[in-house]
This record gives sequence, structure tokens and C-alpha cells, in this order.
Amino acid sequence: MTGPTEGGGKRDDDFAQRLASLEAERQGKPAGKRKGKADLGVGARVGVDLVSGVLVGAGLGYGIDIWFGTKPWGLIVCFMMGAAAGFLNVYRFLQGQDAAVGYRSKASQTPPKREE
Repeated sequence: MTGPTEGGGKRDDDFAQRLASLEAERQGKPAGKRKGKADLGVGARVGVDLVSGVLVGAGLGYGIDIWFGTKPWGLIVCFMMGAAAGFLNVYRFLQGQDAAVGYRSKASQTPPKREE
């Protein structure tokens, strides 16, 4: 017969747990642990980038409006530019381009070839 034997369900559960543990160790992360704090950090970074871009843009636009008397055009234009800058910062962060010089990842940085 090819059916399960008595106690086979418990053995299968133990095997599945051990297999998951070994796969997690192989990938370099502890078994059964979530990366909740890392996800929270990413969310906070994205939120701060968006909000700060909009606030800085709106503040600059308001200052331009007071300085030059162009109400409300400076605020509108700089608000849009601040929102665009915030989205660009979020895009660069999520693509992993925020830390490297010149917005390139370290893996893609190769020295230029010289032609002789």
C-alpha cells in the first residue's frame, strides 16, 4: 500500500518545519522571523520623502509669492515641482539608486575601457 502510515502526519509536519528552517538558513535569514521592522523602515522612508518634497516645494512657492507678489502661481508651480521631486526620490530609493554616486548601483560600476 502507498497510503500514509500511523503518525505520518506528525512526521510530515516535522519534515516541513525542518525543510523550511534549512531553506531559510541557506538564504541567510533566520527561520520563522519576518522582516517587519525593515518593511516599516521602507514605508517611513517613502512617506518622509513624499511629504518633505511637497512641503519644501510649497514653502518655496509661498516665499516666492510673497517676495515677487505673484500669488498663487509660485505656490502652484513649486508645489508641483516638490511633488515631482518627492516621487523621483521614492523611485530612486525603491530602485536602489539612492546611495551610489551618480545614481548607479555598485554592481553596474565598471571602469571605462581605454582605446589605444
